[in-house]
Amino acid sequence: MPLWESQIETWLTATPERTAPADFDAFWDETQSLAQSQPLNPEITAVDYPSKKLSAYEISFDAFDRGRMRAWLLVPTTSQSEKLPALIRWHDYLGFRGRICTHLTWALQGFVVLVPDIRGHGDSSDLTHYSWGNNKGYFAQGIQDPHEYYLRGCIADGLRAVQLLSDREEVDSDRIGIIGDGLGGFVSLWTAAFNSQVNTVAPVGPYPCNWERHVISASSTAADEVKIYLTRYPEHENTVWNTLSYFDPVNIGHRVNCPSLFPLGLQGNTAPPQDSVGIYNLIEGEKELKVLPYDGHGAGIEELICWMQERLTP
Repeated sequence: MPLWESQIETWLTATPERTAPADFDAFWDETQSLAQSQPLNPEITAVDYPSKKLSAYEISFDAFDRGRMRAWLLVPTTSQSEKLPALIRWHDYLGFRGRICTHLTWALQGFVVLVPDIRGHGDSSDLTHYSWGNNKGYFAQGIQDPHEYYLRGCIADGLRAVQLLSDREEVDSDRIGIIGDGLGGFVSLWTAAFNSQVNTVAPVGPYPCNWERHVISASSTAADEVKIYLTRYPEHENTVWNTLSYFDPVNIGHRVNCPSLFPLGLQGNTAPPQDSVGIYNLIEGEKELKVLPYDGHGAGIEELICWMQERLTP
């Protein structure tokens, strides 16, 4: 047996403990209610793109609380009036939505594709008022208060993106999937846990998962930013861990009921693979772990294409 197989077998027996504070459910019930009641105010502009097989648009909508989200919207050309399956593609931390050509693979398979910039990235703004000023990097922004923490807005924006797609007349709201890389995978997990309209989810190297372990052992920008904050303000350690407990996927994995695919690259430590397996272990619904032992962070695009086709297209 290869060493990586024995590693996977060990990881599959380990279920991380929940760290949810007493008011965790109330906190997220309030956040979901606010996210869903706030008007989207979408605006859409056609993009002149040299393909007869799709229509391309730039679309914007109000971000959670304040600010504006911007995204590509790609709609396949069809001779029929049938509603189409849809995908949301979330990029990784410090990335952006990319060029339209990056997403043609999905549109040309018949998916309506929404590709937003995560708040504070690319053309999407982050206008959250952080009462304690600014810290280095987004993972330390608002870390003193769960209601102001950066990731609250990211997750709420994810819920609003599903709402935006489901309101589109060309979209079959019963066939909406989400694919996310890194931080985008994190957003994908939370969205699937909180929105029953999500039909499939594929988090690729989601992070941060299991926050304390991640900060101590991962070689990610997220871990570095939190460690820098704790180095500067060690007296806030308890406050930091309390805030992060509201945003740890170990506390919502059991809520993911739609089919899920975890492409797992074992090389690299940005998103430690054992943490992804820990979240996988918590999911009680249909799930699949696709291990790619010699790939790193962000692996598995071919597997994703086949898996999404099987589940979202007739």
